[in-house]
Amino acid sequence: MRKLIRHPLFFSTRRDANENPMETAIRWSPSSDVQEQRFLLVDVTGRSFSHCRVTSYDGKHLKYETLCGNRRAPPFRAFDWSPHDESIVAVGDISGSASVIRLDDAQASPITLPVRQQRPCNAVAFSKTGLLATGLERVRNDFCLNIWDVSRRSSENVSIISSPGRSSLEPIRKLASSEAITSIRFFLSQPDTLVVGVKGTCIRLYDLRENVGNVPLQFQTASVHNLAIDPLNENYFASAVTQKDTTIQIWDRRFGFPSSAASLGSGPSQSAPLGPVLEYANAFESPASTAQTNIWSLRYCKGQSGYLGALASNGDFRVFEAKQAYHPRANHSQDQGIHAQSVQVQAERRLRTRRTHHVGPFLEPGRPDNVRIVSFDFTNLAGLKGMPSAITLRGTGSVEVYELSGRAPAYAISSNGELVGSGIFVEAEPHSSTKDGGLAQLGLFRVEPSAAEQIDGLANSLDETDISLRPNGDEKRKASTSKERRSQPSSREMHEKWFENQYIHHMPSIGTALATLTVDRRRCIEGYLFNCEKNMEIAGGDHWLKEMWEWIGKILYAVEAICRSLDLPGLIHIESSLPAHRRLSLYICGFGLSGKEMNIAVENLTNEGQNTKAALLALIHDDPTQASRVLRTGSRPADRELSLALAGFIKGVTDDTWDETIQNIARTSTDPYARGIFALVRSGSWHDVLQETSLPLKFRIGIALMYLADDELTTYITTSTNACTYHGDVEGIVLTGLSSKAVPLFQNYILKYHDLQTAILAISHTSPRYFPSTIVETWRAEYRTRLNTYRLFIHRVRFDTGATKLSVASGNNGKPSLAPPARQVSLKCSNCEQVMDRNPAHVPATPAPPGAVSFTSSNDQNRSIFADDVKNGTACPKCGKHLQRCVVCMLWLGMPDPHTKGGEHANAVDMERSRELQDDGGKERGRMLMKDFICVCRGCWHMMHVGHAEKWFRTNRTCPVPGCACACGERDGGFGRVG
Repeated sequence: MRKLIRHPLFFSTRRDANENPMETAIRWSPSSDVQEQRFLLVDVTGRSFSHCRVTSYDGKHLKYETLCGNRRAPPFRAFDWSPHDESIVAVGDISGSASVIRLDDAQASPITLPVRQQRPCNAVAFSKTGLLATGLERVRNDFCLNIWDVSRRSSENVSIISSPGRSSLEPIRKLASSEAITSIRFFLSQPDTLVVGVKGTCIRLYDLRENVGNVPLQFQTASVHNLAIDPLNENYFASAVTQKDTTIQIWDRRFGFPSSAASLGSGPSQSAPLGPVLEYANAFESPASTAQTNIWSLRYCKGQSGYLGALASNGDFRVFEAKQAYHPRANHSQDQGIHAQSVQVQAERRLRTRRTHHVGPFLEPGRPDNVRIVSFDFTNLAGLKGMPSAITLRGTGSVEVYELSGRAPAYAISSNGELVGSGIFVEAEPHSSTKDGGLAQLGLFRVEPSAAEQIDGLANSLDETDISLRPNGDEKRKASTSKERRSQPSSREMHEKWFENQYIHHMPSIGTALATLTVDRRRCIEGYLFNCEKNMEIAGGDHWLKEMWEWIGKILYAVEAICRSLDLPGLIHIESSLPAHRRLSLYICGFGLSGKEMNIAVENLTNEGQNTKAALLALIHDDPTQASRVLRTGSRPADRELSLALAGFIKGVTDDTWDETIQNIARTSTDPYARGIFALVRSGSWHDVLQETSLPLKFRIGIALMYLADDELTTYITTSTNACTYHGDVEGIVLTGLSSKAVPLFQNYILKYHDLQTAILAISHTSPRYFPSTIVETWRAEYRTRLNTYRLFIHRVRFDTGATKLSVASGNNGKPSLAPPARQVSLKCSNCEQVMDRNPAHVPATPAPPGAVSFTSSNDQNRSIFADDVKNGTACPKCGKHLQRCVVCMLWLGMPDPHTKGGEHANAVDMERSRELQDDGGKERGRMLMKDFICVCRGCWHMMHVGHAEKWFRTNRTCPVPGCACACGERDGGFGRVG
């Protein structure tokens, strides 16, 4: 479809003060084009017609001119605009007469088409060949549907327009005796066929070419008003009920039911036709505070098939977009008989609603009555987005052109984090690449995720101190016994803030947002697996994940240390019924250190600039002197202020002035370790330090283990564990461990942070080795699927291998608790398509393709997959066909058979060479053992020996095969990365 004007049009028509805004209409000329756009304005009360043309439009204001008009039309209650001559309009009056008037000659008197008995004229309609149909109210013994031939009389040089009052004029056809006609429409493609609404009974189709006695088609319904025919698919037409109902029905004229011969004179037959193909029951709602809503108008779109516009009396303008529904059995040629024909009929009749467009809202209570839409018509031109446009007339006289909203732009995010979409992208210019076939030519754009360095920079910029300065509204509503203590968010809340600021409130660029969607992919590529130290490096600015992996590493080391009878210091400040448990727990949390170990830890923290953390560690180990010394050496003024407060605490200064001074200083501090020291200095009780939730949980648990009694410790640990589990706080791993109690904690963590990767990597250290869990197995399967989606197959294999090794339990004879995945790769002969396995029982045989060469001797099953000669490589044991040749050395691929003499010698040489290289950590030895393995490129599927692939891609980028441009060496897990 051609384009309409680029934006919605707005202009006003001049109206007299006494005009009724409810009695106006607008019609669009179907012959309008881009060069000239015309429409008709109708004022029923003022009895005037204006034929207008748009002259200019600057994107904001529209100018138009009146080509012609007629303000002397007789009173009328129905009208139609001639499609074959835009200067002719027909009107129907209350007496039943129809008048034909000219718009280009205002002085000409209208031609009156009289009726024998007076009654209201309900409808008039033109055909494109000049036929005029009039529909009248019911009277006894008279026809209510008259057909006039205006064009024939004009061709006979009888000026029907200039010969008023000719009583000799007679219709060419008279139909529908004693049946009230409510609505009439001619078919454009068949101008001698029309559809009419018979009041209260049916919709009837007449073919004027048939004899009078022929039986017309009809549809039994009470919805007989506002008939509208789809001009682009005239099989469908719509009707509605005007009073006390807003039901709209769509019919298919191919499935009309013939009426009886008696219906031509006395009414419809008793046989009911098929129902509508689509029905909108109560298409418009009636607000309780307004009057009953009725349907005023139905119009089909002239530019695209299936768009039906409906206007309600409250100004609500909607467009229903319908399309043919697909029936899976409609086109099956196998179906035969009556049932198959029934299925075919139902499939052809079926329509479904694709979308409903709400163009104009209904008149809300309190709004002026004259602002509602009172009339509309579809244009035959499309708007900027290629969607149908409609011209509307409001009660104020303003005319607007609306373009229907198109479908939302399509977007898709690939597994690599790339965004591809249609439409206009405002942040970056659309671009394309050679490998994607030119997205810009297809109207698409692509945005790639930002580099990992930008994401890490964003994470590192949102450090813990900055976030603590921005308390949110939720914290203000939380109950607390100490206002100054709760003004600082807890450690868990700071973690949540860090996540929200990085991914939600920060409003990053599109590229950065895409990169955050595949953080697990980036981490996986960087080696985020089961190495705790490496995971700490990859975690970036997430300090809470770093501490979690640090704790897991200490747990693993502690288990080994216990086996070596680790000498831990005893408890000094508290008596416990389980001192050994407390000592081990303190060591795991990083506390309960000996004097020498504590001095080393304090010195390391001081060198890192964490003086307050070092001072608090010294205080926990009952060494206030060293804590004061560490604070005095700090470079920040706050450290020196804290050292003075600590000196006063050591001297035993306690009074009201002292407490007030400490509270004022602590209120302005944002350092959690400094706030912990202030809490101790102010009251001298470790219970107040435990209430400082901004401290990391590991510190608070360490303090509780050293200074709380058994009953208090149990209560504190239970409360903290429940809170961490509920909030998905990874700091709670200190309390739950990697046991089954950690599963619900990680479950809530995944729901909050969407980080499945960290959860499954952490819990794989203990499940299923120590406890089985269905939830963990579901996580593991989902993570494997995600890695496959990212096409990180090598990383997925490493994950499977590492998880299987971690599942080896000592009480299971060294066997892994996690079953290894099924074999996913097998060699298949390209000749006979059989699996190349020496034992045919391993893989079920499949039938060979036609023409394949096969051996049928009794020794086939005993045939080795290795050729007799070492250099002959591997041969198919079924048909004897060799594998492909190495594209570098051009020799047959395959390993030498260790059971042959030549193969045994070759393997012995390789083993001797590998023993000489075993001192390098096993890396070079592994390369030596795998040098003859088969290496396949997943892009071009060329094969070569692993050793040859390594040598080739050290200096080359593309495939060694001439003419192949595949960048094999740059693929994930590609050549040259073995071992």
